Amino acid sequence: MNSIFIDINNSVSTKSVLIISHDVNFIENIKENNDTKLNISYYSENKYKLVNNVINSFDLIVFDNENNDLESFVNSFKDSHNYEINIPLIILEKNISKEQSLYKYSNAFLVLQKPVSLDSLIVNIDLSLNFLSINKKKQFEDGFYFDINRELLFKGKELIKLTKTERKLVKLLAENVNNLVTYEDIAQEVWRGKNFSIYSLRNVVKHIREKTSDAFLKNSSNRGYVINTV
Repeated sequence: MNSIFIDINNSVSTKSVLIISHDVNFIENIKENNDTKLNISYYSENKYKLVNNVINSFDLIVFDNENNDLESFVNSFKDSHNYEINIPLIILEKNISKEQSLYKYSNAFLVLQKPVSLDSLIVNIDLSLNFLSINKKKQFEDGFYFDINRELLFKGKELIKLTKTERKLVKLLAENVNNLVTYEDIAQEVWRGKNFSIYSLRNVVKHIREKTSDAFLKNSSNRGYVINTV
């Protein structure tokens, strides 16, 4: 079966779901019977070639692990893109494993046993998206976490006070955890056309580290910064 990457719902939606499956009948059933407002796409390929900017456009991934290739999918990003998948996955399994290490490793949010009805799958997708929207918090090392909805940084229950620019930078990195955010992206998203210099960025980073820890923001090859999850 050739690589497929198709939007199967043309309605505009703020929530995008990617379904990855080699099961043609399963995909066709979704295409023919999906009447939700979800923006659903699907992809099928033995060797995964999705790139970071494609993956990052989705709020949730449904991964059909019938071929036991979940680990290969996750490793393809680590090996090819030096990228940790941080988007929640709903994993479909014929036989759910009692060994949970792979599920945790792959950022699993739910594991459902096949066969799963379309209605049940859609309900679980909706509930998952709703939960993730309400509880949009990114957990970092050393007990720090960022509440993206409220744009607040905490260590445990302690609020870390940030300036407007510091907050914008932490939010941008939190929305791209484990991934390099380049100086160019930071200038565009945080400074938004205002005068930007590497010196001004480093000064902001210095103040954030003073409020958190030296390891909170990591410089990557003098190209940008990264925040790592736990």
